[in-house]
Amino acid sequence: MADSGDRPKLPPPACLSGDRQEWTGVIPKTGIAISICSTCGESYVVAANSSANNADVTLANGTKTISTTISAGGTATTPKLADDPNGAVTVCGTSDAHGCVPATPNMRYCNPYRAVTSLAPERIDQGVDYGGAGPIYAMGPGTIDVYKNRTDTGWPGGTFVSYKISAGPALGKVIFLAENIDLDSNLHSGSVVYNGTILGTLVNASPNSESGWGISGAGYTAEHSCYTEGCETALGANFNDLLVCLKAPSGVPGTKGCCTSTAGWPSNWCALLAAWQ
Repeated sequence: MADSGDRPKLPPPACLSGDRQEWTGVIPKTGIAISICSTCGESYVVAANSSANNADVTLANGTKTISTTISAGGTATTPKLADDPNGAVTVCGTSDAHGCVPATPNMRYCNPYRAVTSLAPERIDQGVDYGGAGPIYAMGPGTIDVYKNRTDTGWPGGTFVSYKISAGPALGKVIFLAENIDLDSNLHSGSVVYNGTILGTLVNASPNSESGWGISGAGYTAEHSCYTEGCETALGANFNDLLVCLKAPSGVPGTKGCCTSTAGWPSNWCALLAAWQ
């Protein structure tokens, strides 16, 4: 009987348009070429089978496994599966032999406000303010460095959380989220987050929420030293540009004049995201 080594290897199929390809190649010991594709909080696999026999590919997140059969010489796409709490999935395949690839992280950037009900853009100042109610996600892969759930007396609402981005065009930058938000009590300093991690729930009442660029381990914004109340800072506008590129509504511009430098931060976010995503 012919095995996968007797047939030309098929190239890995492409992810669906707009989705990020996190890994591509042939599953070891098999004739299955795959692309592992990510969306916001979920992953799926597109696979091509160069074996002379039907093959199977599995996608697992630690608590659930789904399996898809690929006909001999054919292609198939698995259903989407939620990533594990660290934002990863494991893919295995069987065609004459069984093999797996290492756990693959979801490193896509996503709109963190995508599930907030009646999202209301407000002012741009040190960051970008939004009203509404519902879950606020991490923007992308990272690690929480500061976690204060209703205990930060320096912020109205008492919440401040920040996380350092671990991959992509904002690598090494810190994003903060603050004000009238109930953080997920399962998180803490050191928790790994990704675009499917709900940081907390926005309460639909003043002072609403603010997010923007922070300083690693500091518990305050990147522009706290030069900020004056109500002023639109350059880094606030910069963070707003990033959110708009991720399809969040723009914040409301204000009066400029303080904190005018964006030195050390990228500025062409849409182009950087297009290259990364």
